Amino acid sequence: MSLKLPVATTHGPAASGRPWQVGDALDLLAALIAAGLIVLVYQGGSGPPRVLLALAFTFFVPGRAIVTNWRQTADWSEVAMPMLFSLAVLTLVAMVALWAHFWHPLGLFQVEAGLSLAALSIGVVRRHRHRSGIDVRQAKTW
Repeated sequence: MSLKLPVATTHGPAASGRPWQVGDALDLLAALIAAGLIVLVYQGGSGPPRVLLALAFTFFVPGRAIVTNWRQTADWSEVAMPMLFSLAVLTLVAMVALWAHFWHPLGLFQVEAGLSLAALSIGVVRRHRHRSGIDVRQAKTW
């Protein structure tokens, strides 16, 4: 016995709207994590909020900056791919910094956070520019 449920499909611009909203929400979350951690570091804050934001940054923000600009990876997973890329990139940067005898964790974080925020901004702008172009072409065909 199999259970067959009706499939609801959405046609038109709303069909592609949800992935854009999820991407925007994840990009905003990543930017807020990075900005919050930058503020805490600048103010010299410590304790659980800084530790939690540092963990969230390490596991999510740089990878999200990559995924938002490389849309094919977002099709695999909007959350797992940023985690994979974040850990890989941050590990690589740390290894190169140690090898080059330039181990300065705070400096590395500031560069990583700045580059991540810039990449997130570029990704959002590119996605919305691409999205508006698609909507205009679709509207002409309807």
